[in-house]
Amino acid sequence: MKLGEILEVFLDTTFILPFFQLDIDIDGFTVERFRKFLSRLDKVYVSELSIYEAKAKLFRLSRMNRVYADALENFGDNLAVLRDDERICFRPYTKGDDFRFNLMWSKGLGLDVFDAIIVAQSVDVGLLITEDTEILNLRNQEAFVEDPELKKLEIRRWKELC
Repeated sequence: MKLGEILEVFLDTTFILPFFQLDIDIDGFTVERFRKFLSRLDKVYVSELSIYEAKAKLFRLSRMNRVYADALENFGDNLAVLRDDERICFRPYTKGDDFRFNLMWSKGLGLDVFDAIIVAQSVDVGLLITEDTEILNLRNQEAFVEDPELKKLEIRRWKELC
């Protein structure tokens, strides 16, 4: 899938952190390039789970360093902006997601529960953007890439989009 052909993506938790005033250190990533990428898309999908993960991360960081206090205080406002954007779709956990979760779990693919949930939710979208090593490793696992249900998902990292 070429960059110009991408109309919808599912973002792993890492890629929602900039919306909550958290910098991410990813090769080739800038907020400006990210904005341009997102502006070309029809839909951007995010797991509800990622919101909880982002809140937990920000809470943890703010307890270690007061620099994050403003970001923590603005979390609700930033979340409201995301929820008001018609192109951003928050995915609740569904019966189909649970089916794919159980399918992956039965294959012993080496994901933790949270990663498995995000992967399961992203299959319907068809493209997951992540920097998570365990998720990226799925691309090399025969049990994943040859499964009729799971092989519908393309997994990419940021630098592979540019």
